[in-house]
Amino acid sequence: MIKELKYTGLVVPVDDLTVCALAYADDIALIADSPENLQKLISVLNDWCKKWRFVINPSKSNVVHYRNPPKVQTNFIFQLGDNGPVIDITDNYKYLGVYLDQYLTFSKATTVLGSAAGRALGSMINKYKSMGEMGYSTYTKLFESLVCPVMDYSSAIWGGKSYDCLDNIFNRAQRFFTGVHRLCPIDGYTGDMGWATNRVRWKIDALRLWNRLIQTDKNRLVYKVFQWDMTCHRTDNKANFASNIKQILCQLDLKKCYKDQTVIDVSYAREQLMKGVEKDWKNYANKKVKLDLYNNIKTKYGAEKYLLLNIDKYEKSLLSQLRYGILPLRVETGRFCNEKREGRVCTLCSTNTVENVEHFLFECSVYDSQRLQFIDKVRDCTDNWDTLTYNECLTKLFELKPRALGKYVKDIFLYRRSKLYK
Repeated sequence: MIKELKYTGLVVPVDDLTVCALAYADDIALIADSPENLQKLISVLNDWCKKWRFVINPSKSNVVHYRNPPKVQTNFIFQLGDNGPVIDITDNYKYLGVYLDQYLTFSKATTVLGSAAGRALGSMINKYKSMGEMGYSTYTKLFESLVCPVMDYSSAIWGGKSYDCLDNIFNRAQRFFTGVHRLCPIDGYTGDMGWATNRVRWKIDALRLWNRLIQTDKNRLVYKVFQWDMTCHRTDNKANFASNIKQILCQLDLKKCYKDQTVIDVSYAREQLMKGVEKDWKNYANKKVKLDLYNNIKTKYGAEKYLLLNIDKYEKSLLSQLRYGILPLRVETGRFCNEKREGRVCTLCSTNTVENVEHFLFECSVYDSQRLQFIDKVRDCTDNWDTLTYNECLTKLFELKPRALGKYVKDIFLYRRSKLYK
């Protein structure tokens, strides 16, 4: 069949090869540079199928006109034979599990992958709930095993930019474990979870594909297409796989590897990409007023100790909210009533002080009895407890006594709720 298609001479040049069809198992894709040539290929295929008593299913056959956005879709009518059924023209087609849309934006592909990854994440969350509790390492392993393979399918090809539908899945998984709501500052829980971001994983996948391609037999079609892709970027500066790889390697200061087409050390690349993530994370976090406390006590991108320990889920949630500036104290809830910051005072004590985290943990007289018991338990974590500043004190507590801090925050928060909402 492939030979008969090639005998027509209706082929598309790829480097020093010519292509008119791609066949994989029971799938075949015809490729032509004009509607007329594609119709001729369809006719040849149809005649071959009749000869060998095969039947083409027109309902599972489609034509896609790949082009740049300004160009109008063809109105050519494609048929199986002279008076055969019409083959519909569609704006996307699923080939080997990936939706290729007419402009090659991969928007359809990532939307479908996002839906599937969302279902996988929902299944993972159900497992978490059925077990009651789950440690950080187990949760991370499940995410990497159940959700990432779905979300990252063929990302080496389309992962050159961010996609909201997939970033939302990534953020949702982190929010669930830290126990915060969807309006929480993203940089807060991202920094505390310390996961490799979507873009890092996709860049690593692209580099792995690069390593496979440059080591592929030079006579194979996939290698010829790869070199053709490199030529297209070099001569026409097209945004393609080669341009994505070049951008990644320039970011890693490995531009010579791109020019010489040498194998990349993926471990080194991941390490350098994570350093870039940490730098960007710190820059973005420092710009957010709500993360003032967080920026004072968090210095490195990575999993926090209170998340690594087997702490009660509610206590973990309260500690996360405290760190990210979303614990429902007056300093936070007052903004929903358009109160000025200085007017968001504590209603439980008579000091007329703004009810922020510092006042809540260390100053409000309503919690004096719980506070004295707590300080007796944690004072031994440092020799100079009485001379520590507020930020230094919280840093030490999160580093050395996260369990005791979680229980203390839970006790006084529930006591506060009982006083306010009798």
